[in-house]
Amino acid sequence: MTDDQLLVELPPRYCPVPVATHPDADLLESRGADWLTRYGLGGPRLWANDCAGFYGRIMPTAATERLQMAVDWCFLMFAFDDINCDEVAPSAAGRQFVDIATRVVRAIEVPDVNLGAGSDPFLAPVRDLALRAHKFGTPTQVRRLVEGHRAWYLGVLWELRCRLADVTPSLNDYAHLRQHTAGGLATTSWIEIVDGVEIPSAELDSPAVRALSELSFTIAAFDDDLFSYGKETWFAARESTPSHCKLNLIDIVAAERGLGVEDALAESVQLVNRMTYRFVQLRDAVLPSAGEPLRNYLECLSRLLRGNMEWGLLAQRYRNPDGHSPDAVHTVGSWTSEPPADAEVPPGIPSVAWWWDRELG
Repeated sequence: MTDDQLLVELPPRYCPVPVATHPDADLLESRGADWLTRYGLGGPRLWANDCAGFYGRIMPTAATERLQMAVDWCFLMFAFDDINCDEVAPSAAGRQFVDIATRVVRAIEVPDVNLGAGSDPFLAPVRDLALRAHKFGTPTQVRRLVEGHRAWYLGVLWELRCRLADVTPSLNDYAHLRQHTAGGLATTSWIEIVDGVEIPSAELDSPAVRALSELSFTIAAFDDDLFSYGKETWFAARESTPSHCKLNLIDIVAAERGLGVEDALAESVQLVNRMTYRFVQLRDAVLPSAGEPLRNYLECLSRLLRGNMEWGLLAQRYRNPDGHSPDAVHTVGSWTSEPPADAEVPPGIPSVAWWWDRELG
């Protein structure tokens, strides 16, 4: 490790879930990169995202042709996030983001809709994906995909509000909104379409399964905060005007609890470990009575937890922050099978306390 490289060491993550990679990951990655490049959206970060590695860990046995939809979506939405959210000043991002986000949602909803003579480069690939989703998915599955994008973009608008006000949100607000700012539902809505079987609404919308979905989205998003913390720190050290708006779990815990970085990191991992324990506990209560489509969905959510973390620790998106500084950031982590301390005690975060309601299971 050289002096200009940043090292972040994470405390052990509790996640007793096996994970595998898709056997056609290389093919899926190559096709996805070629697909995005055809729409003029390729760039230096294109190969840094390992989209097939991400979704291939969630659905390692999926049919390759159907899984390609989700992989292509990952390529497109990473580009969307970089161009319309991360790399735009907050004042400009609000105008730019709202315009394109509303068009993206409408194009997914009705692929053949006439949205005027706009020249936004994202609409053509979104339409291509939407046509495939409508071809392979049921109307209910497509509606869930649309709702997932609406929830994601609403979360991004909340983030933009924080950035415009230059304030760090409370942990209570961040805890229940992080699942949306990370596009949790938009990401996992592809599971049903790729799998080819619709989950009955009575099962998917039940309180226990809704809690499991929210837990998995939030755990994955908080893990994103853990393995992207080095990247954010790297960028922050190069800002001419430091921002008071911190949108990372570690920074928010540090600010709210008055902790240093090391203690905030430890407390953040402890929180995610307790959430993971609750997910496993609740999942095991739901599985015995779950139908096959719901069982497949819950297995995918389980693999998301560990697969997302393994993917993030390796992805060059986080190790090479600006696309021009290879291995500038190293984040290392490990796993533990030991349940966290106070595993069954809900954390003192009112907005998500219902995940621990006893009647759920």
